[in-house]
Amino acid sequence: MFFMATRLSGKIATLIADRDGAFVGLDNDPSVGPKGNIWRLKIDHSNYNALYSLALAAAANRWKINIRIEGDDPINIEVDAAVKSFGVAF
Repeated sequence: MFFMATRLSGKIATLIADRDGAFVGLDNDPSVGPKGNIWRLKIDHSNYNALYSLALAAAANRWKINIRIEGDDPINIEVDAAVKSFGVAF
């Protein structure tokens, strides 16, 4: 089993919205991301609209985005990851 920190960065390769939120996929090595290398942005996140807008802008402009997951457990390639926050440095 391979464990990592609670955050990871990369460029967005996939952004899919559905009625329950959005899925974000980075263009990094899948062996360092969460299960399926997909991050889940839940629709009930208190900052959903702002986070989705930032993800969309980052994807369109190919900005590197930093993703932090919920909780204190490190990213695990065998476990789904829910987004706590995004960050972009210009």
